[in-house]
Amino acid sequence: MEHVHHLDDLAIFAQLVEAGSLRRGSTALRMPVATLSRRLQKLETALGCKLLQRGGKGFALTEAGREYYDRLKPMLLELSTQLHEIDQRQSQCVGLLRVGMPVNLAVQWLDRFLSGFMTRYPRIDLHLTLSNRTLDQQEAPFDVAIRVGKQTQQSLMVKRLTGTWLVLCSAPAYLSRNDAPTAPDQLNDHDLIVARPLSTWRFRHPQSGAMETLGVSGRFSVDDMELATRMIIDGHGIGLIPHSTVADHLKTGKLVPLLTEWETDQRDFYAVWHESDFMPMRQRVFLDELTQFAATNPPVI
Repeated sequence: MEHVHHLDDLAIFAQLVEAGSLRRGSTALRMPVATLSRRLQKLETALGCKLLQRGGKGFALTEAGREYYDRLKPMLLELSTQLHEIDQRQSQCVGLLRVGMPVNLAVQWLDRFLSGFMTRYPRIDLHLTLSNRTLDQQEAPFDVAIRVGKQTQQSLMVKRLTGTWLVLCSAPAYLSRNDAPTAPDQLNDHDLIVARPLSTWRFRHPQSGAMETLGVSGRFSVDDMELATRMIIDGHGIGLIPHSTVADHLKTGKLVPLLTEWETDQRDFYAVWHESDFMPMRQRVFLDELTQFAATNPPVI
């Protein structure tokens, strides 16, 4: 006999015993007396023995009923305790949270957010994986990841956080040796600094509607925005870099914007996570606070 199929009825039986009568059990369980009686009969049939001896004023445990109840009570108490602990762990802000994000976003934009989050939630352990590549779940399992650019993976939930735009720029030192380009097609005659994955540069002229798309392979190519920016500042060429990375350098004059009459691509930042029926509270508060931080602290450094 598969007693596991009757666990719910066994729990009802135990609660009936503690209530002392079908009527009080009906009130406690919010279940009609007739339903309780039917469930009890079903359980007795499955077990092959009588559990309760019913009378006009209530019921009494049979010998088999007493044995079942004595065995059930500690097991049900332990199960209730364990389920409560699981619920508490899932609903409270405790436990490990695995987060993946690009290096530059972590170091140059989200460092203050991460520090503040750790202060506010001392029982959440953050495990960060930083990579400028888009790592999959097998390479780096994550609860939340921050990614840049259009998201096409349909198995993930996606929430836009904020965005920036791309700036074509160079250093005064480079421009002192080379004429500044006046149109996108002239960039082929220049030394280019390529920050992957931005290996396709797109320009749109808002007045004329002209579109220019260049597949570039520069003199220097790297998958790190900060290092690419350093090469541009040192005068090695022209690069297309997110405004969030070069904003301060443009203000101080270390970098000069080029082709300013042309529009470039927008670069959006997204939070992504795996869809599930239940989201732990630690994951939920991280996403909520990250969204709020991104809205009030745009990624301009």
